[in-house]
Amino acid sequence: MTKLILLTLLSVLLVSKVVAVDWQELTVQEQTVLQSLSGQWQQLSTVQQDKLQLGANRWIEMPAEQREKMLVKFDKWQSLPQDKRTELSKQFDQFKQLPQSQQKQLRTTHQNFQKLSSKKQRQLMDKFKKSQQKMKKKITKKKRVKRR
Repeated sequence: MTKLILLTLLSVLLVSKVVAVDWQELTVQEQTVLQSLSGQWQQLSTVQQDKLQLGANRWIEMPAEQREKMLVKFDKWQSLPQDKRTELSKQFDQFKQLPQSQQKQLRTTHQNFQKLSSKKQRQLMDKFKKSQQKMKKKITKKKRVKRR
């Protein structure tokens, strides 16, 4: 009997998530945020609709100052060439594949870097570029040796 109740509850939960959200069921605020998608809303998968609705609610709850920062970042993203956006998307996908501990470590490192002065940031970036160049030279030398 317990198994039957559990299975029934589970199936109700699953079915409720599979049913698409009708545009009219969204709140006025959600519709306003998602207005550009109103014409294609019904063609989106339930997963996409859920993600967009969740994102819209995060946007609605976000303080105005943070929204402004996000809009500036979005405009900057939109102005990037397509190949650069593709490259950054791949890097983000790689980041998401990392274990949570490594993601946290990278976020902390980035936050610490952001707190540094512009001068110190430039010095570190220059140092990093030089080390990258050295590594490329070593790799190139190894490839030449292997060819011989």
